[in-house]
Amino acid sequence: MSKQLFITLLLFLYPLSSQSAEQPAHVVSINLCTDQLLLMLADPAQISSISYLALEPGSSFMAEQAQQYPVNHTKPEELLSLKPDLILASEYSDRALIQLMRKLGYQVETFPLPSSIDGIRSNIKQMAQLLGQEARGQQLIKQMNRRLEQITRQQPALRPRALFYQPNGYTSGKNTLQNAALQLAGWRNLAAELGIQGYRAIDIEALLLAEPEQLFTSPYAPGSQSLAQHQLSHPALKRVTAGREMIEIDYKLWICGGPMIADAVEQLHRSLPK
Repeated sequence: MSKQLFITLLLFLYPLSSQSAEQPAHVVSINLCTDQLLLMLADPAQISSISYLALEPGSSFMAEQAQQYPVNHTKPEELLSLKPDLILASEYSDRALIQLMRKLGYQVETFPLPSSIDGIRSNIKQMAQLLGQEARGQQLIKQMNRRLEQITRQQPALRPRALFYQPNGYTSGKNTLQNAALQLAGWRNLAAELGIQGYRAIDIEALLLAEPEQLFTSPYAPGSQSLAQHQLSHPALKRVTAGREMIEIDYKLWICGGPMIADAVEQLHRSLPK
């Protein structure tokens, strides 16, 4: 069967739903990060389906709320049967699926993964506008800003040295949410000061020479003991921080940029030396 004939058949079996220019009534999300903003901003009646990833408590900040909605596994036949008037995806979602849905005439909007607080604000504004929920989006941004501003007014005179250390030796340098959060909370991010961009591995020798006063980590699967996680318990790490334990910040606060960044900044701020 030719590609054009396949598309024609799909349109016959699943005709397009009518669309509202102001407030879509049948919204489908196929990505964890768009799931969460959708759940935060939409009226419940607007949500037709979210991705199955939204149910994972280790990575989804909105896992409890997600249980109220049908989930999809990003299959075209699933999406077509829902007759959405808006499909939400990440810039890293399946390109072939996005192209197919657009070819069939469906509105698909993609969102970037933010690496800054401004990027989070931009995504909230974009989502709110698409949903016809601008006032709700402005309120969400205002609440996040208020929490962050409260912390930035309590900066220490001397910023202590810190570093995020993940399984396989990965750390968070410039242009990451962890870097932004550390700075807002009152820490120096040694990874950024070492010139590391984005998420990159740092060898343990370079880490020790940087002499961090505190190490942070965000385990994806708390309680598991993989080889990649084993190096986080290297005795030299505790010695360089004068015996201070590595502090865990929930992974679900980072994996998707959203207003939950304020939770992470507050936890980092509370961890400052007294």
